[in-house]
This record gives sequence, structure tokens and C-alpha cells, in this order.
Amino acid sequence: MSSQRVVVLKEKEGNHYLPVWIGPAEADAIAVKMQNIKVPCPLAHDFVCATIDALGGSLEAVVIHKLENDTYYAKVIVRANVGQKEIDCRPSDALAVAVRKGIPIFTDEKVLKKAGVLLDEETKPSELPSEGMSIEQNADKKRLDIFSEAVRDILATSEVEAKRLNHGYVCTGHLLMALTKETNTASKVMKNAGVDLDKIQLDMETLITKENAIEGGGAGLTSTVKEAIQISIAEARRLGSEKVLPEHILLGLVRASDGIAGNHLKDLGVTPEIVYAELIRLYVGICHQA
Repeated sequence: MSSQRVVVLKEKEGNHYLPVWIGPAEADAIAVKMQNIKVPCPLAHDFVCATIDALGGSLEAVVIHKLENDTYYAKVIVRANVGQKEIDCRPSDALAVAVRKGIPIFTDEKVLKKAGVLLDEETKPSELPSEGMSIEQNADKKRLDIFSEAVRDILATSEVEAKRLNHGYVCTGHLLMALTKETNTASKVMKNAGVDLDKIQLDMETLITKENAIEGGGAGLTSTVKEAIQISIAEARRLGSEKVLPEHILLGLVRASDGIAGNHLKDLGVTPEIVYAELIRLYVGICHQA
């Protein structure tokens, strides 16, 4: 969807994810093997593997062992007649070799702790608000202050969008339209993932009219909006934020089950993993500016 590529590594026996940003050419080298695409002649990584095999060596594993100044460092472990050797390389090259030889991919604990993202089991909605009321009326007054001012504006705008379209309900499509109207972290994530923010407004208007049965329509908030809001609250807590921010609303939309907005975003390539990866990149940039 854009010139940027990311490999998302998942902990084999855990819920940690590690996003690694790489170039388009390196991404293609990994993808052609994972998708079993036949190429007319060997690529560079095929040549490396064939050379090691021809010399009697064997590839044992790859390790992403260091993260410094937003740059990952990796090693390929090769076993030969002179013993085991560790060869420095770029993570993208290490991963391209790993998928070709089916060898383990390891990450240093310090790297995983520093840049890894922890995803729990899918958040389930609980104590959902009643039908026929606005978002602020639905919210428990004691919990209303958990929403940042930006999010309160987004929630209010979603109701305005619903009224503008003569809809007696607020669905995830209205919420996404409101989310993309202002410049915020969520809109930056979507834009960096290749989403045309102007076009998504038109897409949502069409989909809401065409597919309102998916989220029930009716009056008040759809069940999927309620679920998305509950997930956004859980995401804020999981990411250590005292307030629900626009990016948490975006995560709620893409993780909510069978929502118009979430389904469309996933069709555009905006998955929970992509959102987490982009947030890490944006948060790191903010820290550097500070």
C-alpha cells in the first residue's frame, strides 16, 4: 500500500510482536520465498545459501541481537568444518536467508523488551452502554474523564456525521469518518500505511448506506461501536496511557469484530500489527524531537 515495508515477528510461545522496518527490495526477497513464487534465476539470498551449501557449511539460525539509534543489528550463525561462526548482516538479509532455509529466528531479550509490542487475547466488551443514547450519555460519568479532549471531539463529531447523513444510529463508519477529519496520531498512522484520508470519507458514506445491516442500524450506538470503545479503553491501559487517545480509537476499530470501518481498513492493509508498528515509529520520533 506504500513504499514502506514492515516484517512483524511474533514470539513463538508468547504474545510479543517485533516490527522490523525494511526496504521494498528486501521485503520482496522475503515475500517471494514465503509465497513460493518462482524466479527465473537465483536472487542474491538464494546464491548465498547455495554457496554455503556447496562449501559444506550449514545455516543454523539468525539472531537480531541489538537495537541502537532505531537501527536493528543481526547475525547469521553458520556451522562449517572450522566450527561455528557468527556473521554480521542486516536483519532483512538474515530474515531472507532464514525463510529460505527454514532455520530459527531469535531475538535478544533486550531488543524484545525495548521494541516489542505485547498483544493480549482479543478484548471482549463488557458492561456495554444502552441503546438510544449519545456516546457521552452512554458513558459512565465517573469514567468519562478517561477520554482525552481530542477523543471527546471525535466522538461528538461522529454523532454530527450520523445526523448529517440522516442516520438515527452511530456506527463504526461514522466514527472512522470523524477520526480522519483532524490531524492526529491515528490519521498519521493511516496516512503512513497508504490510506487516502479524503477518499475514505467517501468510501464510508457509501458503505454505511449499503451495508448498515452489518452493524444493525436501528437507533443509538451499534454494538460494534460499543465494542470498539471498550477495546480502545483496554488498549490505552495496555499501552500505559492515562487517557484514551485517537490512536487507541483506531486500534478499537481495527480489532472490533465485523465492523464496517475495521473491515474496510483491513482491506486497505491497516491491521492491528501495522498500527502497532507505526505507533512505535511515531512514538520514537516524538521522543527524539523532545
